[in-house]
Amino acid sequence: MISLRTFLLATLLAGCAIGDSAQVDCRCAPDTSIELFPHCADAVEERPDPTTPLSTQIPDCPSGPQLFLRERTRPEAVLANLTSIFQAQPEFRSPQQYMEQFTEDFVFIPDPEDVQLYPEVYAVDRDTLWGSAEERNFARIVLSPERILSAHFTRWFRSSLDERIPSDDELREIFIFPYEAEFVEVIGAAEVDSVETIGIKGLATIELVTPTVENPVWSIAVWQDQRDRASAKFSLGELRALFSQ
Repeated sequence: MISLRTFLLATLLAGCAIGDSAQVDCRCAPDTSIELFPHCADAVEERPDPTTPLSTQIPDCPSGPQLFLRERTRPEAVLANLTSIFQAQPEFRSPQQYMEQFTEDFVFIPDPEDVQLYPEVYAVDRDTLWGSAEERNFARIVLSPERILSAHFTRWFRSSLDERIPSDDELREIFIFPYEAEFVEVIGAAEVDSVETIGIKGLATIELVTPTVENPVWSIAVWQDQRDRASAKFSLGELRALFSQ
């Protein structure tokens, strides 16, 4: 009888096209499992030009079990994938799958008030306040079961209620919608861990792009955040700042 571990390993390896030919259709990433992908131990891969279709079609080699996410052939599928990853069981929350939803030159634009609250995180002297490198580090921390026990979104994009603005060339769409969620953080104590709930609420303006219309692969290029000033809850900009280190 094949063990579950063997089955998972086989599934993951097959998913990245590792077989008799040793052909690898994924790229090594900082969190890639060396046990699953030993060639990544010494690999230094150049990441593709973010403006080319190739950059959106080569996934990172995973660090562990993967979720079954929606194909990124429609922009709203990418938005749904984000909540699926955040709300997944801890062992299935993958930073690699999370970052696959973004372009290599992704930019996050925090609320101006969050920039003032966290100047050590959002340094105004940098060309970009928050780019893909910062987002990757945030994903690694906030998706870790050692930091976040669970997450639950009560409000996210709803096609029947929220605004979407397609471009004339059909290569870009902007989604504007309110969000609300709760993250349960693990707080380490001297003898036993405790938990604390972090509520977030605000307005997201997310721009998604695809390199082609014929074979669309949508990714998030720009994410602008706006605080809900009528609420005492945190914003997604604050959540990023809190889990940036």
